[in-house]
Amino acid sequence: MLYTVAKNFVKEKFEKVNGVIGVLLIGSASLGYVDDLSDIDLKVLVTDDLCRKMGDVCGSAQYCEVNVWWEFVTLNELENTLKDWKDDVDLWVYSKSRILHDSEHKVKTLLANYRQYPKTIWLEKLFVYWYSATGNAPYDSGKAIQRGDLLTAQLYLSQATEYYTSLIFILNHRFVPYRKWRLKELNNVAYKPENYEEKLRKILTVQNWTKEEFEAKQHIINELVVDLEKKLLESGVQEDKLKNPWKYKVSYMPRV
Repeated sequence: MLYTVAKNFVKEKFEKVNGVIGVLLIGSASLGYVDDLSDIDLKVLVTDDLCRKMGDVCGSAQYCEVNVWWEFVTLNELENTLKDWKDDVDLWVYSKSRILHDSEHKVKTLLANYRQYPKTIWLEKLFVYWYSATGNAPYDSGKAIQRGDLLTAQLYLSQATEYYTSLIFILNHRFVPYRKWRLKELNNVAYKPENYEEKLRKILTVQNWTKEEFEAKQHIINELVVDLEKKLLESGVQEDKLKNPWKYKVSYMPRV
């Protein structure tokens, strides 16, 4: 239903505006994950001239009792967001978007270039996420547990699970969903470690704040590292980069 509402809104609001190149439906409505709290999010692609004339970069309205939000971007801005392949969440959002207006097919042509990682980019991403994940846990979390600083250890463990979960999507040649839908989308991947969601619950849940409880969490992380390391080796990541990630530089830290 929201797709139809969005399509009608775009037809009335944007299709006849000179300088509007295309409109994308993004967010939950583009995925079909909707409920009573859902709204409509749009990216409105405009020419550079129209962008310069506009005072606002975004807007909102009520339409058919639904909140509609939109942001204006140029084609160049959209391509600059995607072309370095660094922001996996943005790549996911746009790969899942639905085109509501694109009279000259410029938007479709641009997005077609960003459907799957090139192999060299993919291999580098596997290492970047591995580097970030293992640095938080087991490395930093282990030191915090040894010091008895359990609150800091939990922060490291929680951050590590974000990176490990993202890494699973990358291993499946998938872009990383934003947090809201990450666990739901995890049900659709071909590979993930056995009982992964249950392991997440044990890592993220704190009952007694004892050193023994956190050592058990660390043991789960260590098992996870073993499972993922095997898969990364099969994918072509160098063994030394997995065993000694600290010896290598990463060009950026991924957003999770």
